[in-house]
Amino acid sequence: MTRLFARCSLVVAVALAPFIWSTHQSAAQDAKNTLRVAMYARAVPRGDTYGIQYIFPGNYWWEAIFDSFVRIDDAGQVLPHAATSWEVVNDTTWRVTFRTDLEFSNGSRNTADNVVKIFDFLTSDKGESAGIMRNFKLASYKAVGPQTIEFVTQKPDPLLVPKLAAFYLADMTARADMGPADFAVHPVASGPYRVGSWTDQEMTATVNETSWRPGKVANLRITVVPEPAGRVAALLSGEVDISVNLGPDDIARIRAAGHTAVVDRAPQVVAFALFTEDFANKWNMGGKTPFSDRRVRQAANYAVNREQIIKELYLGTTTLASQPATPSVFGYNANVSPYPYDPAKARSLLVEAGYPDGFSTTMETTINSASRDLLQVVAADLAKVGIKIDVQVVPFSEWSKKFNGKSWQGDMTSFPFFHSPAMDASIPFSLYNCTDPRKFSCVPELSSLIEDSNSEMDRDKRLVLLQELMKKSSEEALALMLMNGADINGVASRVKGFANWNRVFLYERLSIE
Repeated sequence: MTRLFARCSLVVAVALAPFIWSTHQSAAQDAKNTLRVAMYARAVPRGDTYGIQYIFPGNYWWEAIFDSFVRIDDAGQVLPHAATSWEVVNDTTWRVTFRTDLEFSNGSRNTADNVVKIFDFLTSDKGESAGIMRNFKLASYKAVGPQTIEFVTQKPDPLLVPKLAAFYLADMTARADMGPADFAVHPVASGPYRVGSWTDQEMTATVNETSWRPGKVANLRITVVPEPAGRVAALLSGEVDISVNLGPDDIARIRAAGHTAVVDRAPQVVAFALFTEDFANKWNMGGKTPFSDRRVRQAANYAVNREQIIKELYLGTTTLASQPATPSVFGYNANVSPYPYDPAKARSLLVEAGYPDGFSTTMETTINSASRDLLQVVAADLAKVGIKIDVQVVPFSEWSKKFNGKSWQGDMTSFPFFHSPAMDASIPFSLYNCTDPRKFSCVPELSSLIEDSNSEMDRDKRLVLLQELMKKSSEEALALMLMNGADINGVASRVKGFANWNRVFLYERLSIE
């Protein structure tokens, strides 16, 4: 079995050369007063957080510049941030109060009227196209005080406040005056740093002294270094202080050099979606696919040797997934066990479902969501029980078109159960359900639990519903669930105060010696 994140030294040397050349000359001058971060991809669309749905890696960049409405810590607790308090008026009405000392980088102060302007844009035709409001169904909103907003939802929404972690504050008057393009390069915000320059490859920023949580380091530079090996080399050579999104194979080298390899639980379950809808009309089964049968979905879960994948590919850095929620997510059910590796049971279920010789299908996916090694191992395990997969790797832009246009030719894709930023077990079911127009998986047996958990306002009752949904999702084999996600970041020995809360870096805590 090949190792995950295999390296090619010649390719890496060539790819890394421009980065090392451009940074080497300035490294000595700015090393003492600049926090330097190597990021795996650029932020789209740079500093205009309202131009796209909350998505990685944009949040890694934005957290240095903006204040999110609330934060959710690594234990899943919702904490005050830009918003200091909130109250439930009734099942569909919330009141949220914002800080009085929140000052933007141009000297203006945030008010309830500014927050209203944010939602005026996000609920406009142009704002809605970004997608951030897709799961935030408002009936109305208005200022009811200098710093207080009243939100009225279309139906009871117990997650209104946790969902606010996806929203960032900016000066909307400045955005209107500057225009989205200029604002994206020079955003007027209130976070620990203020932008100096922002290109597709690099952002430079200086500490925002007027922020209520200013950074501890004078300067910040975030640079795109696409290759994992390049990010590791930059850390080991002293060119950067933090390298984001590394692989298990990198841990030993980083620690041997005296630095820290931080392994955190990621807010997702690594999974493969099993389509129950025949998008290409190829099966002649009334719009269904073999995966419409629970026994076939269960067979796929029994067929894959997850323990070997974790041991060989992920070097023991993560744990088996048993359900759509990770252990740190509200609603996780500790009593649900992972599917054991049992290829004989898988073959028996396929025979029972009417596929004694198995069947052939196609998986369309991206390398962004699954490594080639993982794709190969999963396909090989499935083939051993008779589910033969033709894996087609496509660019993310093409994958996105298939997803939004329901133009899939196959019956599988790599698609995680993703919980950030709200950190709630219900979040993935905005897509893994029977009601979303872009759905690829419909298991009617889960529908009532999904609906009930999305509207139950009593926390204790809602926890019971979510845990039952997790149990039922496992029994129904909603997807091919593999493992709980893990994030690996390299941190230089001179960096102090590093913290990663569900892929939110706490830049205001970081210092360098």
